[in-house]
Amino acid sequence: GTSRYGRYCEGEKEIEIGWTFLARRCWGGSYNGELKRLMLNHAFGVVDKVLFRIGANNVRSQKAIEKIGGVRDVAPDAKGNVLYRIARERYRKCEPDR
Repeated sequence: GTSRYGRYCEGEKEIEIGWTFLARRCWGGSYNGELKRLMLNHAFGVVDKVLFRIGANNVRSQKAIEKIGGVRDVAPDAKGNVLYRIARERYRKCEPDR
């Protein structure tokens, strides 16, 4: 699968993570969560907030982001996507114990 960073905003100290594609056999397991944790750990070395832009009908991805601390914005973007943000402080509280 793949995932990537995009839409870095230096002034807001925010970056977007998304465009994640995993083989169907990897859905529902730990792959997506672990991938996001790795990317979030790296991103929070530079930014304060991470944005996720998810299709309005993609409930599976919305729930996955909520599990790792994503907070849904009130309004969708111009294309109708649902926006989730994770602040560094909120994510730290949601990290699993290791």
